[in-house]
Amino acid sequence: MKKRAWIMAILMAGALAAGCGGASKDTMSAASVTEEAGAYENEAWDDVAEDGAVTAESGIEIPTNTSQKLIKTVTLNMETREFETVLSGIQAKVTETGGYTETSEVNGTSYYGRGNRSAWLTLRIPADKLDTFITTVSGLGNVTSKSESVDDITLQYVDTESHKQALETEQERLLTLMEQAENMDDIIKIETRLSEIRYELQRYESTLRTYDNQVSYSTVNISLYEVDRESAPEKQSFASELKTRLADNLYHIGQGLRSFAIWFLASLPYIAILAAAAFVIIKIVRKIVWKKPIFHKKEEPKE
Repeated sequence: MKKRAWIMAILMAGALAAGCGGASKDTMSAASVTEEAGAYENEAWDDVAEDGAVTAESGIEIPTNTSQKLIKTVTLNMETREFETVLSGIQAKVTETGGYTETSEVNGTSYYGRGNRSAWLTLRIPADKLDTFITTVSGLGNVTSKSESVDDITLQYVDTESHKQALETEQERLLTLMEQAENMDDIIKIETRLSEIRYELQRYESTLRTYDNQVSYSTVNISLYEVDRESAPEKQSFASELKTRLADNLYHIGQGLRSFAIWFLASLPYIAILAAAAFVIIKIVRKIVWKKPIFHKKEEPKE
């Protein structure tokens, strides 16, 4: 409303200035501008009233046919012993549902490292296929944690859409006034406002496209970790927990022996070199010690 009043004030000022200058046939009269401004206001709000309601607080149109706009986000933390298989399965399911991968990061084992692989994926999945996708992917590995969030942007969407419609109505009216204007000053002022409207329309349209994408495609964040043993369920019976603990201890002992064996066998070349060097040093030391007399015979005095 303020923007509309502002542009009408400019046009009225331009018409009055032209009238004072004596060039009555070069511009619209102040009365005609005022009349058109009033007609513009009435027509604009009549058009708005046809498609929706206007709030008493903000004066912004709220279309009655706007559906609820929800942005859904799901986060999964998963572990698996078959890293490549699960990762390929996730990507295949993304393609099958018509989604796409927004970001992907996979960390592998370095040459000297002993860590397992991991992957972080940000996926965009059609909202109507989200539940099916989550169910299928959860069955590919062991899900250690899961979280869901829903962001309702209905009010923001309606507000943006209403501003866009109001600007489009204002743009149409200014184009009509542009055709009627004969004074260059009025034309420049109208063109300036039209340029501002075009910029604002582009901004609102970009925002609406972003909202539409976020609503139509839900976001799924997946953290996938390769493990040697998958985590046990949180709730177990006494016998099951005892069995799990014993199995874990035996597993860790086995892993320790395995690591020692690998280290020992891999270090054999160094051990052989050190053993050879130690053997040579010992031989040299023993030879030196044997040549050196330990006791000196006392010389008998000559008579």
